[in-house]
Amino acid sequence: MKIDKYSAILGNTVGYPDMGSLTDNRPLASLPFDGKYRLIDFQLSSLANAGIRSIYGIFRGQNIRSIFDHIRSGREWGLNTLLSHYFLGFYNTSDESEVVDADYYEQILNYLKRAGSDQTVYMSCDILCNINLQQVIHLHNANKRNITVVYKKMMKSDFSPANELLKIDETDKVVGKSDIETTDEPVPMSADIYVVNTPWLIEKMEEEAKKEHPRKIRFLLRELIVDENALAFEHTGYLSNICSIKSYYQANMDMLDPQKFYALFYGNQKVYTKVKNEESTYFARESVVKNSQFASGSVVQGKVEHSIVSRSCHVEEGAEVQSSVLFPKVSVGQGATVAYAVVDKGVSIPEGVTLKGSPENPLVIGKGQKITGDIIQ
Repeated sequence: MKIDKYSAILGNTVGYPDMGSLTDNRPLASLPFDGKYRLIDFQLSSLANAGIRSIYGIFRGQNIRSIFDHIRSGREWGLNTLLSHYFLGFYNTSDESEVVDADYYEQILNYLKRAGSDQTVYMSCDILCNINLQQVIHLHNANKRNITVVYKKMMKSDFSPANELLKIDETDKVVGKSDIETTDEPVPMSADIYVVNTPWLIEKMEEEAKKEHPRKIRFLLRELIVDENALAFEHTGYLSNICSIKSYYQANMDMLDPQKFYALFYGNQKVYTKVKNEESTYFARESVVKNSQFASGSVVQGKVEHSIVSRSCHVEEGAEVQSSVLFPKVSVGQGATVAYAVVDKGVSIPEGVTLKGSPENPLVIGKGQKITGDIIQ
């Protein structure tokens, strides 16, 4: 693909109060996943694999530092070459609000007009998948449409009120929206991935920007796919809708299922992330490990079962970690037990303490939280 033919917009997620303390000081896009990745890696990798080298990311200004720290030069995704362009824009309204301030559209329109692309790909960072965007773009162009949307058939239990459910006819056109309450069968859920003709998108965005209360581009595109009877592209690979602590926890646990792990990571496309050159994880002779994944730099002396362990963690002798997700630099003291939990970065768990949630209600230990005794929910 020609590098200058396509541009991309990465939109921050809508507000998900069910994410708890995990997104208090970081956007959902920068949450760790499967030990060494971040959620945003999957959008950036899909774009890189499609040859798209001009990307505009739009995030709330209040919690952007972790995005800067992770992407940096963009080298891992081919964004540091002379012909590539990568920008970050900021807005000040809350994640929960559909309405944006005056600068929001001005920034995006300036980017699109300068990019001069034929098509723009929009992706949100709360949908976890590894999608072949070249196929979507090819179908979009072959059908000569203004806008194409990607969807996945999902069960009711996988939706949230923030998701858009679609009615699609036999010719793969979007003809309306579905009601989440009316069915127990799989329903097409928009993945909030769109391919749009850039000149047409600019026109529609300029119209939206003139309104008294302009909406975020995500909500504008949702309206346009119905108004335009957009072409619908079904994603049949692995996809997880990250809308709550439970869904985030389950997506990580899915990676311990070989079939789901290979479906996400070992299809026809690679997933790239920021590289860290560290020593491999050390497993002491007395350690016991079953069906778990480990990033680099950790020390394991205790028992770890059915868990995801990130970089530079320490599980001391006699400690047990079961069905849990440990963020980087977590320390589990001697004799401590962690089960069905998500433990944020840098948390130190004292000796002998028990932290326990359940598969339906995983316990979250927030970043900087001081543990002084057992927590069982």
